[in-house]
Amino acid sequence: MRHAHIAAPLAAALLALAAPAQAATAPSAAGEVVACKKIADRDQRLACFDKSSDGLEAEMKKAVEATFGSPPGVKADQTEATFGKHEPPPPPVAAELDNIQSRIVSMRPDPAGRPIFTLENGQVWRSQENARIHLKGGEIATVSRSMLGMGYQLQVGDMSYSLSVVRDR
Repeated sequence: MRHAHIAAPLAAALLALAAPAQAATAPSAAGEVVACKKIADRDQRLACFDKSSDGLEAEMKKAVEATFGSPPGVKADQTEATFGKHEPPPPPVAAELDNIQSRIVSMRPDPAGRPIFTLENGQVWRSQENARIHLKGGEIATVSRSMLGMGYQLQVGDMSYSLSVVRDR
């Protein structure tokens, strides 16, 4: 009875993991562990636990994959199939842009008098600040991330200052 204190909690945990559909069709590995507990002879019981633990490990792996899925970008059967295989790494993901430049098509004020910029690339940016800007026509706007990456700044041409903006479209 040396292993009885381990078998009961293990069996309870595994029964919770076992799928109800599997239990109805075939004896689960957790059921085999419970059956092993009833064997009186120590050596036979230990052999039974050893035998049923293999199936238990496979069921636990299936339960984890069914619950959490395979690691990101890896199919369930892919991990074993590609073990030891050396393949080239996937192509790098395009780096995020730090800024964009586009010609200003129009500028109009919003109801609060803040400028709204429509760019040649179709983007519309609204200033969060009141500012008087006089455009000559054809200026290039540069929209870039703010210092802390928490917003965007728009600079028209070679202005000495930039405006805090949010994108409408």
